Amino acid sequence: MRPLRVYGGSSGGGLRLPEAQASRRNLYGPRGVTISGDSLIICDTGNHRVLLYRDFRTNPSIEADLVIGQPDFDSERPAWPDPVRGLFMPTDAKIVDKRLFIADSWHHRIVIYELDHQGKPHSLPMAVIGQRSLEEVEANRGESECDGASLYWPFGFGFLDDGFWVADTGNRRVLRWRDWQSAIDKPAEEVIGQDADDCREENRGRVGGDSFRWPHSVDGAGDVTYIADAGNHRVLGFDLPHVDRAADTVIGQSSFVDNTEWPYAPQGPDRLRFPYGVSVDGGRLAVADSANNRVLLFDSLPGGVGAKADHVIGQPDFESYGENQWRVMSDATLCWPYAVDLVDDVLVIADTGNNRVVVWKLED
Repeated sequence: MRPLRVYGGSSGGGLRLPEAQASRRNLYGPRGVTISGDSLIICDTGNHRVLLYRDFRTNPSIEADLVIGQPDFDSERPAWPDPVRGLFMPTDAKIVDKRLFIADSWHHRIVIYELDHQGKPHSLPMAVIGQRSLEEVEANRGESECDGASLYWPFGFGFLDDGFWVADTGNRRVLRWRDWQSAIDKPAEEVIGQDADDCREENRGRVGGDSFRWPHSVDGAGDVTYIADAGNHRVLGFDLPHVDRAADTVIGQSSFVDNTEWPYAPQGPDRLRFPYGVSVDGGRLAVADSANNRVLLFDSLPGGVGAKADHVIGQPDFESYGENQWRVMSDATLCWPYAVDLVDDVLVIADTGNNRVVVWKLED
């Protein structure tokens, strides 16, 4: 496997990170990345904006074509000029049904933009999920308790065969609606990870196959859905039917009731430490094993307990875990990769700690 392209500013050399000041090229702690057809979408989280790159597969340019959340490519203010038009720490974005969806995480909402005939988002969102209006930005809609329609740090979401899923991280749960239209100011049809709509206790008071600490991302294919439960250092897999019950698969732990962290120690192919991102493509799974500074690839969709990855990116072997391999950053190293997207033979990685996004071409 080999890196195909790197998005982000240039580095001054040595241990210095790439430039982060907002521009068409620079990125600052990007935490979300998605392939949408021929376009690449990057959540430039630290600069409070989302960048779109057209024809990224054939266009070698690493300068963005469109910016959302800022008035221009050089601005980086949160919530500019107001919450209606501005973003605050966006962490996930996808284009579906000719609309752009953005997890505006620190505004505790998902905003939806219509796209014009050229694929450019309108200046104002058309709708919002998690808040009653675009002017509101408080966690759980300003209430002391959550409900089935409120959000608290929604870091990730997914469009799966059985509906629209949201990783409601701050409420330690995952929500499911039958489609995104049903999610606009309406309670979720399924609450996974809590006893009721108004519950948000960490791990439901005990670690199990039906609880979460920090669910961050969700993706799936066919009959299986994977959820990155970063705080419990694991990925949970659920087979159909998707209801609030114990998971069928756990990756990264030796059982469904374990949440052990192995800090600064050899990990092997079956351990995880703060996995923030998951991506499923056909019969393969990619996991951003963030604190181990690597991405794990599974050639087939894992089930049960104790699955081992087949490949590792960012480290020379499964036993290594250091930031940039404890040396100077290179195209082949990673530092806290936060998100991944796997489509066909292309894998994109939000290499958050290095202020960049790396595109890998997966070889047979």
